[in-house]
Amino acid sequence: MRLKWLLMLLMAYPVQAASIARNVSSDGTDLISISGVLNEGDETAFREVAAAADRAIVLLDSEGGSVRAGLEIGRAIRLRGFATAVPPQTLCASACALTWLAGSPRFLDDTSKLGFHAAFRINNGKAAESGVGNALIGAYLNQLGLSERAVVFVTSAPPEGIEWLSVEKASSVDIAFDQVRPSAIAQSVRNPVAALDPLSTVTAFYASLSAADGETASAFVIPEKRGKGPFNEASIHSFFSQMERPLKLSSAALRSDGIVRVAYEYVTNAGKACDGRADVSTVVAFGKTLISKIRALDGC
Repeated sequence: MRLKWLLMLLMAYPVQAASIARNVSSDGTDLISISGVLNEGDETAFREVAAAADRAIVLLDSEGGSVRAGLEIGRAIRLRGFATAVPPQTLCASACALTWLAGSPRFLDDTSKLGFHAAFRINNGKAAESGVGNALIGAYLNQLGLSERAVVFVTSAPPEGIEWLSVEKASSVDIAFDQVRPSAIAQSVRNPVAALDPLSTVTAFYASLSAADGETASAFVIPEKRGKGPFNEASIHSFFSQMERPLKLSSAALRSDGIVRVAYEYVTNAGKACDGRADVSTVVAFGKTLISKIRALDGC
């Protein structure tokens, strides 16, 4: 009964908003943490939380999500003169990485994972890099005062997978940052065990498919597989937005080794009905449960 209620809730509200909270560290540093998948409306929540802070470090722990939300949060950060940081052993990818760029200064640790991913569009039913999306990102980067080399690097990120920012690469593309040193940042590392939750990750992923939200769905996938095959943002939107009856997740059960067996149904606009099941494999990376593979059991 509890699972049925959870599934109904996720279908009504495709993905929970990111967690945004303000705390004051023992040394008096204002810390604003952003954790989880970025969604439309998170920029408003961020502005409300940030209004109480004069100066702050924004701690980023996000798989990605809405590019628009990421850009708007970044603009608010730059306007307020806040710093940004990706704590040790923490992931900040796609939209989150764009937010990080707005910090003054920016902090990154050797064990942090910060990566960029191309914007998409649909061209004759196929995924392609989005000229419009990258133009908006380029305008944002120019507002931040980044160099031409930095703009080219960010907007040329691969449509499949992630372009990770290393110390050596940051120097060559004019993206400056400081090593994580403030104790307040170093002490903010999450306990990875708390993130072991395959069922929530998988049900949220399928709720995003139901909403034809490729950006959000891809945020639940391991970074190296984003943009590929069934994890392609544009293809997700193209396929699931053309439904006579949208995808409905009817059951989800945790099996073993992080595998979740799901059952779902949908009817396409062409009248093709699917009553299918799949085994969804998950792994724990960067303190998060992410999807690594989907094995369809019934051909759809």
